[in-house]
Amino acid sequence: MRVTQMLRLADRVPLKRQISLLAGAIGLTVVGVTTVGSALLARGQATGMAQDALQQVARSVADRLDQDMAERLREIRNVAALEPLQPHWLENTGSLRNVLDAMQRTLPDYAWIGFAEHAGQVRAATGGILEGASVASRPWFLNGIRQAAVEDVHAAVLLESLLKPHADGAPFRFVDVAAPVSDGSGRIVGVLGAHLSWRWAEVVRREVLSSRRPELKEDIIVLDRSGRVLLGPDLGAAPYTTAELAAGRFMDRRAGGDRLATAASTRGRGDYAGLGWIVVALQPVDTALAGANRLTGLILLLGLGAALLGIIGIRMIAGRLSRPLARLTEAVDRIGREPDTRMTHRVHGSPEVLRLSTAVRSLLRRIGTAEDDARQVRAESSDAVHAAEDRVRRLGADLHAMQVLADTDGLTGLLNRRAFMPLANDAMSYFKRYQRGICVLMIDIDHFKRVNDLYGHAAGDEVIRQVGRIISDAIRTTDKVARFGGEEFVVLLRETDLQVAAIFAGRIRQTVASTVFEPEGHCLRATISVGMASAELADDDIDRTIARADEALYAAKSCGRNCVRMFEGKPSANLRAAA
Repeated sequence: MRVTQMLRLADRVPLKRQISLLAGAIGLTVVGVTTVGSALLARGQATGMAQDALQQVARSVADRLDQDMAERLREIRNVAALEPLQPHWLENTGSLRNVLDAMQRTLPDYAWIGFAEHAGQVRAATGGILEGASVASRPWFLNGIRQAAVEDVHAAVLLESLLKPHADGAPFRFVDVAAPVSDGSGRIVGVLGAHLSWRWAEVVRREVLSSRRPELKEDIIVLDRSGRVLLGPDLGAAPYTTAELAAGRFMDRRAGGDRLATAASTRGRGDYAGLGWIVVALQPVDTALAGANRLTGLILLLGLGAALLGIIGIRMIAGRLSRPLARLTEAVDRIGREPDTRMTHRVHGSPEVLRLSTAVRSLLRRIGTAEDDARQVRAESSDAVHAAEDRVRRLGADLHAMQVLADTDGLTGLLNRRAFMPLANDAMSYFKRYQRGICVLMIDIDHFKRVNDLYGHAAGDEVIRQVGRIISDAIRTTDKVARFGGEEFVVLLRETDLQVAAIFAGRIRQTVASTVFEPEGHCLRATISVGMASAELADDDIDRTIARADEALYAAKSCGRNCVRMFEGKPSANLRAAA
């Protein structure tokens, strides 16, 4: 049923439009696949490039932190090992304080530098802060008494109340650097320690970000070796998993929107082994993919434009391809309507159109030959009639019999086409003059070739005779029935509308369907399909009405046969092929 509906739809849509719709669908599909593929490819490449750039940023910050820490450690070790200072470590506090103050002025990131003697008491310090206080329990002193040491970021314990507070009110946090101090004999006499303000890392962060374009909207945070935030929002929080940090590239899906993230660990430098800090560089996904999204939009616009141009081009080509078929159809339709039109011109356009045109011309030639033979027969009959005029008067009965024979189908005894057409044209003239309705029924025996193939032509002839008899018995004396050829019959119903004609047709169809045909001892059943049409004032002749009934007949056959159909809408050139 669905196939039939599709065929009906195809019959109503012109070939030119079908080709255009198909080309448009293919074009849109290609555009969609291309756009999606390009978008995925562009997003993948843009993501990779953005992550590569973020990786370089993270690596740059990590290397800078390592470099600065290595230099601070080297500075403290060098000062601790200066020979000119060896006499002053335990003797001249004022001179030692001046040296430490000079160091702090050279590098303001040192928040505090001090020397604690072997017992842990601060002997000299920048600004005199914590002089006399004990730092024996501080990790930087405990580790620095043995060897040069670096302690991770921590909050101020002793210095927070002694140092001038930050302008923004941020708490003090330090990275401690310490180195043992020896006297001339090599004996360790104390520890030189320095508290490096962690704000130094923020300066490094800003310097690196300032070298990047602001529209990239990049950000940097620093984590300790356990993944807790040392520099950035949510200090002390652990926003990322160990697996994400180990992968080096991941997606930050925290509140505020998705961001691309890359991680790079500090690796130390020279004698500085590093503290295992992890630098994470971030960039919003929308920013990273902005170029890819613009490229995708451009590809989509170009694709749609190309598809539109393609549809227009295909529509023009389809119109050119279908034009020869339209010319051939018009030429064939003129045959029989225009007196001098008997043959079509050969139509070019494609091999298929040329073959169809040649086949139509061959068919018309065969029909012309048959008509010439018929005309010759009629001419010979006319000569015989003239030669026997005298005998006609004596043989009137025989002449009447010959006339009946000429007007009668030899198989069924019904009117033939030659006799039917004058009667039908007279009825058409009467209809146009008085507007008294007439209807035409076109009747065809379903699957008749199967009857001939299975039971033989003699059985087929018997079925044709009985169907003709059923039709003749069903109609009124004012109506006319004729056999048009083969298994096809035509019925002219005078002063009848389509509703009454449908009753006639239904009665005939039911009678045929319920009849058991018994040709030459065989038992078989047959059905008929009926097409109906009523005459219209716009019809030039009865052929127009018959043509509409013929279209309705093939509509009945395309709907499954054994049914009656009225002509509806414009005729379809493809109904006969569908039937």
